[in-house]
Amino acid sequence: MIRISAVCGLVLALLGTSVALAAQPTPVPNTAPDFSSMSFQIGTWNCRQAIVGRPGTRLETDTYSMAYDGWQMQNHSVSPPFDKNRTRDEVGDDWTTWDPTIKLWINQAVDNFGTYGLSTSPGWVDNTMTWSQTNPDGTKGTNVVTKVSDTQYKYKTMGNNKMGDPQAATASGVCTKS
Repeated sequence: MIRISAVCGLVLALLGTSVALAAQPTPVPNTAPDFSSMSFQIGTWNCRQAIVGRPGTRLETDTYSMAYDGWQMQNHSVSPPFDKNRTRDEVGDDWTTWDPTIKLWINQAVDNFGTYGLSTSPGWVDNTMTWSQTNPDGTKGTNVVTKVSDTQYKYKTMGNNKMGDPQAATASGVCTKS
């Protein structure tokens, strides 16, 4: 009887150990994207933009920071009115991250005028990064960013019609880090 009790006790002890070991979660790797190629953008930038068909110069202040535990780079932008078509500040936010599955940088943008967008880029080629987007109406856009230095970059925005035919540049600008 003592032998049976000892064997049962040993079996129960072993079962309890295996249940405790099986209940332990497996750590999941959680490595944020490598933003080293874009780290020069962290900080505040003053931008000047010319928009085709609109008078005046559009000014914008962009403030880049890291967000969501290093998984996103956030840009908060503020642009005061610059022509008669806009009577209030434009305020926007965009977030950039890397998608390792499709091997593209992803940028999501929204603003207080209801504008939204999703752009992708394969990354920097020398000092140039090209972003592409498809708009809900079927038109396509391209934004080419050229890093001049760690304190200045230029950009040119171009659109395409629904057939994909390139259109002329719609905006261009230069940003300087303050």
